[in-house]
Amino acid sequence: MNISEIIKKQIDLTIKNTDYNIGSKYKGKVRDVYDLGDHLLIIATDRISAFDRVLSFIPFKGEVLTNLSMFWFENTKDILQNHIVKQVHPNAVLVKKCKILPVEVIIRGYLTGGGWREYIKTGMISGVKLSKDLKKDSKFEKPVFTPTTKAQTGHDESITRDEIIKRNIIDKNLLDKIESYALKLFERGTELAKKNNLILVDTKYEFGLLNDGSLIVADEIHTSDSSRYWYLDTYDELYKSGKEQRMLDKEYFRQWLLSKNYQGEGNPPEIPYEIIEGVCKRYLEAYKTITGTEYKLVNKDPLIDLDKAVSELKEGLNIK
Repeated sequence: MNISEIIKKQIDLTIKNTDYNIGSKYKGKVRDVYDLGDHLLIIATDRISAFDRVLSFIPFKGEVLTNLSMFWFENTKDILQNHIVKQVHPNAVLVKKCKILPVEVIIRGYLTGGGWREYIKTGMISGVKLSKDLKKDSKFEKPVFTPTTKAQTGHDESITRDEIIKRNIIDKNLLDKIESYALKLFERGTELAKKNNLILVDTKYEFGLLNDGSLIVADEIHTSDSSRYWYLDTYDELYKSGKEQRMLDKEYFRQWLLSKNYQGEGNPPEIPYEIIEGVCKRYLEAYKTITGTEYKLVNKDPLIDLDKAVSELKEGLNIK
């Protein structure tokens, strides 16, 4: 079977929701998280969200993103330890519970997206003053550390280093440590992306503290959902001509929704199969392009193996 046939065969075998009797459950937009005491079980479903709403289900999405994160955690663990204990299923990982720090770290290598919009208004990004003559998609001399607050509702907001320290959100020593590690992780991501004809444009990191005070990186890292990637071989030509960069991310889905005049308000449009297939193929292409390895698809009901994996985990951890 070709990829289109495999995707079509899997359309009714997506992980939409989970409901396991294994600790208290938190349901995010795309992930189900179970609190197991000292650990968390994180299950990446096949839900896809845009404009803060879950709108459809994409075959293989959860497992592709989980394995993409595993690729990056494995390739950065020599820089900073992460929250992974083990992968128990293609869609699920057991992780160390930690105290997630209340600031999301964004590292930017290029002036684009929200950073470009802020620069136009203020000449700065998160309090960092930039040269006055920069153009859209300009490369910075060195990556810029641009933290944001973690909003409970609504959108995150930019915040400066000084504000973080002044408001006692994170003390200076820890913030310096976070910035240093974030830049090292970004440097590693940039190096590996370059080998596969990609530019890691910008990305977000979540950091946490273990009970012993150790700093770790958590959530996901360098995935096509948490990062912006451009193709390296066409960057210079498109930049010089002022054209939009070729990008590797989920903008395809958002742009289709915008073409239907949908931005999160009211009833969403019905998502046709060809769009679902297109999104799936882009996740597979992202995995292949970022890792240099083609993702192997297998047609089967993922919930059967997931049920078994959760049952074995429950028994192994002696959870009643």
